[in-house]
Amino acid sequence: MQTDEEIGKVAAAVPVIISRALELFLESLLKKACQVTQSRNAKTMTTSHLKQCIELEQQFDFLKDLVASVPDMQGDGEDNHVDGDKGPRRGRKPGSSGRKNGGTGSKGKDKKLSGTDSEQEDESEDTDTDGEEETPQLPPQASHPPAHFQSTPRPLSSRCRG
Repeated sequence: MQTDEEIGKVAAAVPVIISRALELFLESLLKKACQVTQSRNAKTMTTSHLKQCIELEQQFDFLKDLVASVPDMQGDGEDNHVDGDKGPRRGRKPGSSGRKNGGTGSKGKDKKLSGTDSEQEDESEDTDTDGEEETPQLPPQASHPPAHFQSTPRPLSSRCRG
């Protein structure tokens, strides 16, 4: 703003006010788009959902030119995919561990090696998917038992010679 010759000085509050106005605008746009997404029983908001929201709400009329090239929604029965995309994900198959990167599930993990009770609770919640995609996780560190090196005890005097 200050690089524009037509604008003189800018009060300190102006950028804060503009930022807040932008936040409120985006909040309104996303809430309305979220309603459209949920009305379609989709789990992922797409550009088609935003386009429909912009076309339905009068306050977003000024954005219609921007979304003119976005493809329309396919139909009411569609979930959250567009032509060429894979169908909706269904979660884990029965009997599969669901772990990525070759890690072991909680069956192979010794509960004694886990650090805290909350970690054990988190592990038991890993079996719940509710159809949501799971984020990739690193294999648990405690799946390999700690190496114990045993040595014959020596007198203290022989260890600390200096």
